[in-house]
Amino acid sequence: MQRFVLHNILKEDCSQLAHLLEALDSGCPPHGGIALGLDRLMAIMCGANSIRDVIAFPKISDGKDPLSNAPSSVLPSELEHYHIQLRNE
Repeated sequence: MQRFVLHNILKEDCSQLAHLLEALDSGCPPHGGIALGLDRLMAIMCGANSIRDVIAFPKISDGKDPLSNAPSSVLPSELEHYHIQLRNE
């Protein structure tokens, strides 16, 4: 069914996902695709008001990591080292 959705409905190339689709041919995961997650379990066990209180790598509302300040800007010299050029659109 997943292969049908990817190929016929979403029009995606399934070649990159062949190993996952092959695994799904054996049946769905035992948890049915709904996993609790360790961070949620820890929030419940600790009685935390928010999952952000216990999550290992929290993100703030704009998607940045407050611990490493990622994503951040890169110096032009660093881009040059990897032969990367930015395009202005």
